[in-house]
Amino acid sequence: MRALPYSNWLLGLCLCASPISAFELNTLEWPPYTSEALPAQGQVPSLLRGALAQQNIPLKIRFLPWNRAIKTAISEPETLGYFPEYRAPDLPCEYSDSLGTSRLGLAHRSSEPLNWQQLSDLARYRIGVVSGYRNTPAFDQAVADGALQVEEATSDQLNLLKLLYGRLDLVVIDQAVMQYWLDTSEELSSSAEQLAFAPRLLGELTLHVCFVAGPDAEQARRQLNQALREFRR
Repeated sequence: MRALPYSNWLLGLCLCASPISAFELNTLEWPPYTSEALPAQGQVPSLLRGALAQQNIPLKIRFLPWNRAIKTAISEPETLGYFPEYRAPDLPCEYSDSLGTSRLGLAHRSSEPLNWQQLSDLARYRIGVVSGYRNTPAFDQAVADGALQVEEATSDQLNLLKLLYGRLDLVVIDQAVMQYWLDTSEELSSSAEQLAFAPRLLGELTLHVCFVAGPDAEQARRQLNQALREFRR
């Protein structure tokens, strides 16, 4: 009997894998995308839960600080992965289909308009980022090369406050996340007109579940993608 090509053998192996009966995923507080305090726990959990419910697959979500969410997803076999993650070539992920889009840009003080064309134009600014967050590959590489000065904080909300009080010049942030904090944070909402989101984006990035490398990752990815396609019809 002629042997199957390796690619066909792999495909057959995936198709024969046992279905995942329940999903356990990690996430973080990143409203309006994800938050325990929001209805349905935010936009992305609502989408995931609705899609998997169509397949009668229960979903358990754990909210953790982002670095811990990633670490425990990798170290604990019962956790299939974490979300929402941007695509990156260096992560050990099986990526789900897109769960939405993040408009990633720069917040600045309204009194100090920001005009920039290339990342080198930002070299003179103190830029706030959140510890553990990926940004665009080009921005992160510029930071790694020492071409940009960044200061890490534990949250987007804290970065916006630091920007408001002049401790930072710019903040890397998703536009919807910024608007959420300007609308809901008492301290920020009272001064919302003092902050602005620059029209030029760092990037428009898709959001995904990262199923961490392991025996169930590819099967989980296939099941979720099928559920998402049917849910969106």
